[in-house]
Amino acid sequence: MRKERPKYTTLFFFDRTVPRELYYKIQRRLNIMGYGAVWQPNSAMRGARNLEEICTYCKARGIKIIASFYRDLRLPKQFEGELLLLHLKGGRHKSVNKIISLLFSSLRRFEREKTDK
Repeated sequence: MRKERPKYTTLFFFDRTVPRELYYKIQRRLNIMGYGAVWQPNSAMRGARNLEEICTYCKARGIKIIASFYRDLRLPKQFEGELLLLHLKGGRHKSVNKIISLLFSSLRRFEREKTDK
């Protein structure tokens, strides 16, 4: 009988600007911690270019943070209190640990602001 796969809490969505190697390194580390991530080219949003479609997908799945290297991306007004758009810097030269700490510190700050309102 096959061993049951663990169910990860998916909190992060990486768009198509995130390189494949970097995504898989981050995902492996997140899986060790019990969390998951979605990469746009591997998801149902594979060909989506509209950020509203991506935000609707993330909201339906309970994903809170959208991470992107694209600097000009802006979150639509109707999703501003519900999702957080995180602009990553440094490309593949930034370490995985730094990116993960940035993700979780942004998530913590976002949830704290949400509860303060």
